[in-house]
Amino acid sequence: MLVSVGAAVLLYMGWAYLDGYLRLFSLRPTDMGFGVHEYALYGVNLLSPGIAPWLAAVPLALAAAAHRARLAASVPVRLRAAGRWLAARRAVRLVVDLRFAGVVLTTLALVFALVGVGAWGVSTYHVIVPLVFGPLLLTWPLRGRPYSRVAFATSAGIAILCLLWTGGLYAQERGGRNAEQVAATLAGRTQVAIYSAGTLALNAPGVTPEHFPAGAFKHRYTGLRLLLARGERYYLVPVITLEQWKAGDGRTFVLKENDDLRVELMPGTRQEQPG
Repeated sequence: MLVSVGAAVLLYMGWAYLDGYLRLFSLRPTDMGFGVHEYALYGVNLLSPGIAPWLAAVPLALAAAAHRARLAASVPVRLRAAGRWLAARRAVRLVVDLRFAGVVLTTLALVFALVGVGAWGVSTYHVIVPLVFGPLLLTWPLRGRPYSRVAFATSAGIAILCLLWTGGLYAQERGGRNAEQVAATLAGRTQVAIYSAGTLALNAPGVTPEHFPAGAFKHRYTGLRLLLARGERYYLVPVITLEQWKAGDGRTFVLKENDDLRVELMPGTRQEQPG
């Protein structure tokens, strides 16, 4: 089950990343023929080295929980005595009580969801995190009872949906940031020269048309940059500022190479670095 959930999260994160990346350029990944394996690869690429310690901590925590009796026996006597003394305190018992913690976290998630996000500008992550752990902690101590199994299964389903939600939000934000970086440095991306037998309506800033009296390709257009290439389709964008893209002034041209149209790729113009 964990493998299936992990695969679903990676696929959804891959789609969300592409959706966030392409949205600035008025494109959608579902319209561009991306496959399941491509979504998975984009999802895997989102994992950074900083996540590795947390992934390693999960099996260690599960192993420690499975062998907690043996680990408790290896704890020094004085520490065990101090632990029993703390466990006898009412305030400590209340804090470590799973049901109490579940009630607090679930209530916090509901409050943030109802009034926090809209009125106070609370981050969506502040709603998702307590919503993942709150219902699970609330129903975990009662999971063995017949009437509580449905509640625990529902809590587990909510936690899985929240994991998908969190992964999608992170991936979409990451894609949006990368798209803005690309839009701000379009001059340095691959230049495109388009040769065509007929005229093309490439009405965009910076596009320079040239016309030749003879030859199979009588028209040449330069000034666009390559955003993506998929098969015989090229997704081309003009060199405009990031502010213009955000204002909706940009446009993306989709051209398919054929006998009457040829696309030539050249290195982009790189700005000189000061110093």
